[in-house]
Amino acid sequence: VGGACIDARFVVSSEMSDDERRLIDELVSVASTRGDDAREALARRLRAAADALHPGASSSPPQVALGHARTARGRRRNDDDGNDGNDGNDGNENSGFDFAAYPSRHVALHVMYAGWDYRGFASQGAERVGVRTVEEALFRALKRVRLIAPDATWKTCDYTRCGRTDAGVSASGQVVSARLRCRVPRDDDDDDDDLDDVEETGRRVGVEIDYPAVLNRALPRDIRILGWTYVPPAFSARFDCDYRHYKYFFTDWGGLDVRAMNEAASMFVGEHDLRNFCKMDARNVHNYRRRIDSCRVVVNGPDGGFVRVGAMGLGGGGGGGAHEGGGKEGDEEKTGGARSRRNAAGEPPGVAHIEVVGTAFLWHQVRCIASVLFLVGLGREPPGVVRHMLDLARCPRKPQYEMAPEEPLLLWRCGFAKLSFRLSDAARSQLELHVAQCTHGHVVRAGVWAETFAHVRAGGYGGDDD
Repeated sequence: VGGACIDARFVVSSEMSDDERRLIDELVSVASTRGDDAREALARRLRAAADALHPGASSSPPQVALGHARTARGRRRNDDDGNDGNDGNDGNENSGFDFAAYPSRHVALHVMYAGWDYRGFASQGAERVGVRTVEEALFRALKRVRLIAPDATWKTCDYTRCGRTDAGVSASGQVVSARLRCRVPRDDDDDDDDLDDVEETGRRVGVEIDYPAVLNRALPRDIRILGWTYVPPAFSARFDCDYRHYKYFFTDWGGLDVRAMNEAASMFVGEHDLRNFCKMDARNVHNYRRRIDSCRVVVNGPDGGFVRVGAMGLGGGGGGGAHEGGGKEGDEEKTGGARSRRNAAGEPPGVAHIEVVGTAFLWHQVRCIASVLFLVGLGREPPGVVRHMLDLARCPRKPQYEMAPEEPLLLWRCGFAKLSFRLSDAARSQLELHVAQCTHGHVVRAGVWAETFAHVRAGGYGGDDD
């Protein structure tokens, strides 16, 4: 069903069978879970037309979902071939699926999400029903493709998360773990910390469920699984994490004193009481000491040339950091320079970022750090303001300053020394196409605004205006 412009009167037959009625019920349920308003509207008109033709027929939902039907040979259809996300429903659609008949295994998932339209990563719990979170969407997808039971909870599936990002914050390196349905059960003598492609039993890891390919078909467009790996049963995505690497992006319009910003940023390195650089949570947090391993500002080159960092040369820093080996040969990152290059008339700004690497973070810590560094870059505060605010004897109370907005913040990496995530060629191809489509949409829209900016900054209409 491709749209809502088809008249239901030409679709519903007066000789509709019970199976056809169940198909319409299934369509209504699937459309509702996916949030496709046009498709859902069409499906409901089909349902209304069917009821008009059969006023006495029961409108109860089907007892067995189409995704659980058996094939002509009497075997249950394989749900791990990538079709899972297209025919399952949320809720009790797995009522005919016997999870006890399948093995399970502890798996870590590498998760990416654009958090701008979500109220944070972590589920808000039963007291906040209807609040849209990334975790809630992830659990719905796991149930839809039958990787966990329909009544599974965090405790029953051994679920752990690496971090809790706030509303509007995105991530390209979030890690979660859970006990998921699998094809290759864990043997007692398996060492999940050092798995080879061929296990001792002779079964190849390649026969395992392709978790990214299966889940990405069931997830919203702004959430994707980038990889997976086996983990030991005692693994905790939160407590086994070695470091967390954040990036805070901003447009480099020129005029920022980058040298002063990096001088101030260097003062954060080490273990400090950071209560003046966070939002206080006195009910849940009593220790405000945190260790920062690296803090720096990465901007465009001051020599007038645009520094190509990352895949698109946007200055996003595709590699590098205190715990990374750096980008590809030829990539450069400028962290010094007296002042970031001021853009010529009509030239759109580049994208720069502040990066902070540490073991653990307080509530809104990175956004508060970014805000103070911007004040230093604009010349409103000297670099020494950071040292002053870290000294609680001299600055016992948090000064009043506006916190930086949430949308530019990205949880770039969660570091695990012993984890190596896998991604099949098929899943990689799906991801490349999907990410390219999303990137295209955002870059084209940015191009429209960049053209407008160039026109306005160039002084309006001129003879050489292209």
